Amino acid sequence: MAAHDLKDDAVRGHSRRDFLRGSSVAAATAVLTGQATTAIEEAKAAESEPKVLSGELKITLQVNGESRSCTVEPRSTLLDTLRHRLDVTGPKRVCDRASCGACTTIVDGVPVYSCTTLAVACQGKKIETLESFDTGPAGVPHAFHQHDGLMCGYCTPGFVTACKALLDKNPNPTLDEVRRGLDGNICRCGTYIGVLEAALAAAKAMKGA
Repeated sequence: MAAHDLKDDAVRGHSRRDFLRGSSVAAATAVLTGQATTAIEEAKAAESEPKVLSGELKITLQVNGESRSCTVEPRSTLLDTLRHRLDVTGPKRVCDRASCGACTTIVDGVPVYSCTTLAVACQGKKIETLESFDTGPAGVPHAFHQHDGLMCGYCTPGFVTACKALLDKNPNPTLDEVRRGLDGNICRCGTYIGVLEAALAAAKAMKGA
């Protein structure tokens, strides 16, 4: 660049030094703006993430048509809460690892393993245990009694509950559908034939009720 060109730039208020200084400021502003944006996004994400609960908290559960309140730890399972806090002992603790189905409870119409379901997650949902089931001739418990679908009794509450959940959704199941509906439950005594017969008999009795 010729000397007169540099002089002209200086006269117009522009210099190479001004240009470099302006570029540096713009770059720094972009970096700071980027960092600020990232910080804001992280803050928003933190607000939307689930809160970590600790200590004890009071919860209210809708159990068998009643509103029941108790104090539990956030890690408390539905099974522990029902049995030890609310004295609802129908669901049984056997394997305690969601394998046998003895703890089966109906939550919003779906059979779940209450030994691995958090009680706090069941607030506002409809919880049913066999304490609320019809024990008359049209009920599932009666059919299990009539067809020897029980022996030692550890697995029976889970089977009765799973059967009730199945028939609520499918009042007229086939034998194969009953097998699939109860395949999450295990009977140590091997009363499967009686259980299947009881389920089909209960379906028939419920239709005639």
